[in-house]
Amino acid sequence: MPKESRMDLRVLRTRKLLSSTLLAMMEEDSIERISVIDLCDRAMINRATFYAHFEDKYHLLSYALEEMKDNVYQNFIRSNSPADPQAALIGLLTMGAEYFFNNHAHIVNIICCNRDTRVVDTIEESIAQSIRYVIGKFKDTYDVLIPTGVISSYIAGGMIGVALYCIENPDKFTLEDFVEYAKMTISDSFFKPKA
Repeated sequence: MPKESRMDLRVLRTRKLLSSTLLAMMEEDSIERISVIDLCDRAMINRATFYAHFEDKYHLLSYALEEMKDNVYQNFIRSNSPADPQAALIGLLTMGAEYFFNNHAHIVNIICCNRDTRVVDTIEESIAQSIRYVIGKFKDTYDVLIPTGVISSYIAGGMIGVALYCIENPDKFTLEDFVEYAKMTISDSFFKPKA
């Protein structure tokens, strides 16, 4: 294996270790109270290594969320080939809901310890980015009748709001309920096939 490939694997492993350590710590405490020193001690990595990869713990949080989102999105791509943007968004939303329900305990602990707006805003923006990306894949075949930023903010905000509602009202909704209600927010009037 070439030296460059080994280095890439080491970088990837270090980032994955730091992101999984941060998420595990966030299940126990607020990100504000988690210090980089404590994070590095728990991950058994020195601070210089941390700062070689990330600006601060919020940069690491964004990376961890992107990594999580990418895993969900890769599963979505493997199992879906939607014909239109509405079907793509419904499929993405369904996969996100399944991820939420399958990892409910971890997500509940993270959100309950980190209800501040910075963490919730970071999660919401990560979801909105995915939505914008999915919509962009159809730019050659569909006109977007409402600004993509508005659609992505609307859907991402709704998903976050419903997730928080589910956390505050455990066992009130099933995955099927969540998906059915969420699908109602994705209108066929958002898009029109190009002539």
